[in-house]
Amino acid sequence: MEDRRMTETESYVVAIRPIELFQATEQVDDEKVRHLAMTIRRQGHWLVPVPIESRTGLVMDGNHRLQAARLLGLRRLPCVPLVYDDRRVSVRCWRSNVPFDVQRVMTIATRRELLPFKTTRHRFDPPLPQSHIPIALLA
Repeated sequence: MEDRRMTETESYVVAIRPIELFQATEQVDDEKVRHLAMTIRRQGHWLVPVPIESRTGLVMDGNHRLQAARLLGLRRLPCVPLVYDDRRVSVRCWRSNVPFDVQRVMTIATRRELLPFKTTRHRFDPPLPQSHIPIALLA
């Protein structure tokens, strides 16, 4: 009998959700967004799912990818739905590397405000899975 224990990486779920569900959490660099959109269009595939808070749609990491998808006119996006109290998720301040108060992210987002560019750094252990979804399926 074969032992097929699920690894933690396999326990992540990549889902496709309507782009309206995704809520940006940080400001972005518009030039980087345009460059990323051109790269995604050229590749023809979406390679990096956007991790989101599953109950609110808050973007944990990938605000530039979200804006690039909007620029490309995509209607759906691959994501990895998670919750902030998942032990695989940690959030630190980008500049100081001290733990970041997740409640601050939630509060600012409920007011539909954005944190400054590169405020938070989310880590996922184990790393999140990749995808290879044709962008034509997301349009």
